[in-house]
Amino acid sequence: MKLQTAVSCASDIDDVRKFLKENYPERYALIENWEELTPKLSLKRVDSERCILYLEVSPEEFEKVMNIFPTKEEALGAFLTTAIESGWEVVPTGYVVYHAEFQGDKLIAGIKTQEGTSKHDQLHLEEMIQKMARYPRVVVYSSEVLTYIKDLYPEVDSKAYVISREIAKKVGRAPDLEDLAKLYGKDISSLEGKLELIEELLRSPVRLPEGEVSLKPYHYPLEL
Repeated sequence: MKLQTAVSCASDIDDVRKFLKENYPERYALIENWEELTPKLSLKRVDSERCILYLEVSPEEFEKVMNIFPTKEEALGAFLTTAIESGWEVVPTGYVVYHAEFQGDKLIAGIKTQEGTSKHDQLHLEEMIQKMARYPRVVVYSSEVLTYIKDLYPEVDSKAYVISREIAKKVGRAPDLEDLAKLYGKDISSLEGKLELIEELLRSPVRLPEGEVSLKPYHYPLEL
């Protein structure tokens, strides 16, 4: 299991464990509370001010707590719960692209995964969300579409990589998806077309009217 968290790191860090303990005690608490385990800590600098800390624990490590938990799976689940509460997240290794729109007075939502594309009407959103929940990242263009499923899927905000938000961080304002479709020469008259374009925008750099811009990868911590 590999976890990550974003930290401020204006100066070089020689001892990651010491840095974490002194500057982020709430995140270091994960290590203290699971002292039986021997995690591997590493660091990746994103820019002059920000870093990503990684914490990796091999599955074999959980053998050490089998006197506390009945199964390795339960131990791993408890560790993950503690990690999330302490400000860590699992490093995403996959994503689901999500978009929704009104067709007349009916809400139609769609998702795109490695398995393909599926559409769901308002009465079958729970079925869609069950599929979405398998993925650690939900990729959307605008945060507006998250409001349609938030009641059924309240944790979606903590998983959502919002492309327009990342563009706005770089250039101040994100164009409409329709404007990007013209730049990319894409037909987005269908929901499937919109999902395909949103996924293509994950491939950095992104083309904008002002020129190209590089966005952070979807698998980075969202708070960066």
